Amino acid sequence: MTEHVWVRVGDAGEYEQFGDLGAAFDYLNELSIGEVEGWLDGPHVIGIETPNYWGDNCVSIFWGDSEGNLIRPLDRTERILTENTLLEAYL
Repeated sequence: MTEHVWVRVGDAGEYEQFGDLGAAFDYLNELSIGEVEGWLDGPHVIGIETPNYWGDNCVSIFWGDSEGNLIRPLDRTERILTENTLLEAYL
């Protein structure tokens, strides 16, 4: 089964599919979501909180199938990469 990175920015956003984390990071940095302040591990959300997106209005990011169904959350190494790659946002 092929895994894709799925991202949704905010509770009103649409899910976007990416082939790898690098492409997802480019997209998130273009949107100036900000640096990771915390991780959300379900049950309703798998993703991150940033200065601009938190609580129910967070950023969902996970590995899923071609339909967007969750396969797995980001692992420890991928989380560290996320924390080191997302840029500070100026509010």
